Amino acid sequence: MFRRTLLPLILLCVLGPVPTAEAKIKKEVRSHFKIEEVEAPPPAELDLSLEKEPLAVGMVSWYGPGFHGHRTASGERYNMHDMTCASRDLPFGTLLELKNVDSGEKAVVRVNDRGPFMKWRILDLSYAAAKKLGVYRSGQAKMEVREVSSTELASAE
Repeated sequence: MFRRTLLPLILLCVLGPVPTAEAKIKKEVRSHFKIEEVEAPPPAELDLSLEKEPLAVGMVSWYGPGFHGHRTASGERYNMHDMTCASRDLPFGTLLELKNVDSGEKAVVRVNDRGPFMKWRILDLSYAAAKKLGVYRSGQAKMEVREVSSTELASAE
């Protein structure tokens, strides 16, 4: 009995695990692919002038005085003088660059609320964002929406 249990353990320790058919197939598949090292171009050669495709293009509106000081869906208090917006599905804290298609005005806003509640609008802006983008008087405008990373924002300033 001692030999039956000890011998396989000794062989396993000395010879190592027995390769399975699955391991053999994986090895054969890996041998067909060549992995080449690719050098990244130096930062000076990168073309950073290309703009990212917009996340969305659509109508935005604004909201302000009636909600000033009330809690938003994110839990913070709505301040109509901050550069914020409401989005139905983007995560709270997402930074967005908005560009007014008609006037070319640009601004960066942060998502801190849920809305708009009209299907044909894509965002609701705070009063300050609407004023900066030229939406305040008309009440709505067509915008291009792009996501901005915090590193892009820091490098632009």
